Amino acid sequence: MIKKSLIVVILLLAFSCTPQQENNLSSNYEATKTFYKNLCDFIVKEKANHKTTFVAGYYMRTLVVGYKMFGDERYLKTAINYADLLLTKQTESGYWWSGYGTIYLADTGSALALFISLYKYVDKEHQDKYFNSIKKFVDAIERDGLITPSGAIGVGLYTKDGKITGTWKDEYTISSSLTGAQIFTWMYYKTKENKYREIAYNALNWILSTMNNDGIIPYVLKGMGYDLNKKDDEDNDCNLWYRWNYDTSTYVGEGLIVFDMYCDKPEWKEEIREKIKPHIEFLLRTQNVDGSWALPNCPDQKRSPGVINLLIWYYSNVDKDIRISEAVHRYNDFLLNPEYAKSYGVLSVGGNSELSDITTAMSLNDALTAILGRAVGDILLPGEDATW
Repeated sequence: MIKKSLIVVILLLAFSCTPQQENNLSSNYEATKTFYKNLCDFIVKEKANHKTTFVAGYYMRTLVVGYKMFGDERYLKTAINYADLLLTKQTESGYWWSGYGTIYLADTGSALALFISLYKYVDKEHQDKYFNSIKKFVDAIERDGLITPSGAIGVGLYTKDGKITGTWKDEYTISSSLTGAQIFTWMYYKTKENKYREIAYNALNWILSTMNNDGIIPYVLKGMGYDLNKKDDEDNDCNLWYRWNYDTSTYVGEGLIVFDMYCDKPEWKEEIREKIKPHIEFLLRTQNVDGSWALPNCPDQKRSPGVINLLIWYYSNVDKDIRISEAVHRYNDFLLNPEYAKSYGVLSVGGNSELSDITTAMSLNDALTAILGRAVGDILLPGEDATW
């Protein structure tokens, strides 16, 4: 008996000490882990006080997963400090300035996901502040009529000279996912109030109802020339169906993943999983030879890393299709190639930070590097960013 018990203990110890490179979603676990550690250190040193709300939110969410991965207290402290600052920036009306012009509900949703990521790591006082802040935000959206009849979430609020001048109620794909599907799902998760789950479902269902047969999800934003109802207009068609394919995938995936995980309704999960299949096929067939997605250095590519999160979710929860793991490996190898990573724009490895997106007056590569953290974190710890 003693010998058998000793053997069991030895086997358990051996299993518990097995390095995580067994994770088949990383093509080179140790190198990817080092890449991620360097990214987290870069964020602490260079990006702790980033001014643009949504970019800072992604940077800080990277640090939260980094804390889970490495146990470095600096990462958690930096993220909490930024979240404290974010709390002070909420307006009396319930919104946040985006950091440039219009108040976008899309940007706000991705930033407030930091509160959600931090929730399990903070004390009760912080948890209450995070919940009350998000509650004030969703109450404002309902109060101001920013949930459209279709279920889509509106764009946000017009501003001028530092003042809110009106509501922008056009259906918007990205706010429907990042705020509609993501933030309202969390409100359902915390309160179990069905109205929040229904708002999340309706927003996500509207997005998927716009998908083309080839799996492309259009970038719908009528007021900016992305009108789903406008026909035979070359510029409009280009805007809708080709200009932001992978940006759209990144953000739609973010909301879809958490809705699937927390909606508590099997028939809705089954419906969403079935509807997203053509888009998964689209992503698999359009990956670049080098492992990336989108045209090199275009704004769409700078928002594309979230494609990986969506693919990993699908692989982990729906279908362990070998084509998905191979696609993730190719992307992983792409990041670990210093020349590719630099030309891609990853700031922590020397990517050119002079490029700027005129439409938002922010560094394209800041957005890329911030969103990339969520993707690499998922390669190493699948689903962690979305684990509440």
